[in-house]
Amino acid sequence: MMESVLLAARMQAALLVTCHLMLVLLTTPIWIGLLRWIATVMEGERRPLDMTAHWHALRHAWRQPGVRSAAGAHVTALAPWLALAAAMGAAMLVPSFSLGMPGGDLSDLLVVGGLLEMAFLALVVVAFAAGLPRPGHAGLRVAAGGLMLQPVLLLACAILGMCLPDGTLAGLVRQAHVADMNVIRVPLALVAGALVLAGVEEGSGTGTRLFSIMLEDLAGPDRAVAQYARDLLTVVWMMLARDLIWPESIVEPDILAHARVIGPLAGAVLLWGVHMLLACGCVAGVRVFVLSGLRHGAWRAGLGLVCAIMAGVLLFAGRGVG
Repeated sequence: MMESVLLAARMQAALLVTCHLMLVLLTTPIWIGLLRWIATVMEGERRPLDMTAHWHALRHAWRQPGVRSAAGAHVTALAPWLALAAAMGAAMLVPSFSLGMPGGDLSDLLVVGGLLEMAFLALVVVAFAAGLPRPGHAGLRVAAGGLMLQPVLLLACAILGMCLPDGTLAGLVRQAHVADMNVIRVPLALVAGALVLAGVEEGSGTGTRLFSIMLEDLAGPDRAVAQYARDLLTVVWMMLARDLIWPESIVEPDILAHARVIGPLAGAVLLWGVHMLLACGCVAGVRVFVLSGLRHGAWRAGLGLVCAIMAGVLLFAGRGVG
């Protein structure tokens, strides 16, 4: 009897993680396309919305003949796929619409952030592999910007370690369903903003141009995989921020005990989509109206650090009053 229950629980977890990954991986180009479209509309450009345009761009890049320079062929053959694998690992640990997936005990910011940093570094290595001046210079600028944002990530990890039960996102979701979140809601929202500022470069013209220059040595599947890995990084950062702001919208299904679980799951998926649409609009607005200009990287680091510090101050103040 116990073995059948364990087998059913494992099948439930496998089903949930499959649905979760399919949802995230298939919609990633859609969210990136929406983010870029919203940013261009906010900048005053009028163009029709094509939900599948970014999918077509990735497919076109995949079908191009592959090109690798002899100097970095071994690295560029591996690094884009390593970045994609790390981004997919992070996506598995960040809840989208439900809990109950494998790896819930590992879903803390240190593990997720480590995987996202690994994917980021793999993409930077692609720019350095061939030894060409333009991609190398662009990769150096991107790496320098990443170093400036490390204090934001470290401070965010420290604050979330005090907010998250058991140090995991799954613990936060379970607490949100049974306890009062008012004391830590504003600090969590500020940390979410700091993480978006630190991790999401998409939506800025400078970041997009630098990334295109970084991939000048790639073509074909290598380029398509690198582009998709960067898109997935952006979506995972936005999912992480969304989970910190609205943890109550994530359900914890028990398919084994309840037959009527499809409705709550479908509602959670729909709510996830609405929240991701709002996240795209917020990120585009910050990029266009707050962080536009030549000192884009410095503003990101400074504003992210301010958000993280304010989150820490409010967290300690709230606990002191309580």
